[in-house]
Amino acid sequence: MSRLMRCRMHFYTAACDDLKGSRLFLKLLEAVLRTGNQMNVDTNRRETAKASKLDTLLNLADVKGADGKTTLLHSAVQEIARSEDEKSDEITESHIQFRKHGLKVVSGLSSELGNVKKAATMDFDVLHGYVSKLETGVGKITSVILLENQCRKGERFFTAMRGFLKEAEQGIGQVRGEERKAMERVKEITGYFHGNTAREEAHPLRIFMVARDFVAILDRVCREVGQQDRAFLGSARSFRISATTPTPLLGMHGQQGGDGNSDE
Repeated sequence: MSRLMRCRMHFYTAACDDLKGSRLFLKLLEAVLRTGNQMNVDTNRRETAKASKLDTLLNLADVKGADGKTTLLHSAVQEIARSEDEKSDEITESHIQFRKHGLKVVSGLSSELGNVKKAATMDFDVLHGYVSKLETGVGKITSVILLENQCRKGERFFTAMRGFLKEAEQGIGQVRGEERKAMERVKEITGYFHGNTAREEAHPLRIFMVARDFVAILDRVCREVGQQDRAFLGSARSFRISATTPTPLLGMHGQQGGDGNSDE
């Protein structure tokens, strides 16, 4: 049981490593933030946010351009797809083939963040409860062993229980260690993307759910972009948002937006 618990806790640590270490995920976020800041300039909204929660990105699917169809996320996907095309060593004969290759790379983010999706489905409170039950069981065994001096028989039983108790205590100690390590990594990654961990203390693992939902939206956008005709290829450069459309202020923690007029 303790080995299983350690494995489950390891998923959280691995998910944090995947989020922070994914070049494509970070590049996509940068493209979204860059486009979003440009949109704020285009609509004469020159405020610059120094930090933004990842869940703000979930709203991007609803921020549409003047055509009523193209979203900021569509444009970001196209930008990344084109940049990935330029890195390809494969010789292609048309822009359509270029776009297909780039979209394939972008859509691969879903597999790249597999640990994040697994972590999003796990209930930390349930896992923590399992460990607490194990600790309670160990406490009961300790109480039984204390009765050894009062018993004239059962020497082999008590010897076996002492060995089991020692192994159980070591296992639980390792699980608690993995738990602390995982929560520290989660706090670190939350601060990296959100900028303020205090607001997320009540739901520290929500970052995985937000990232999972964002990847699901990204998969849908990739499919939609792939279904567009050739006329859609240049739409990212000519993307304009309606002046009446409210847009989220975007920024990464510790990162200034594209507007040089910020007083921060």
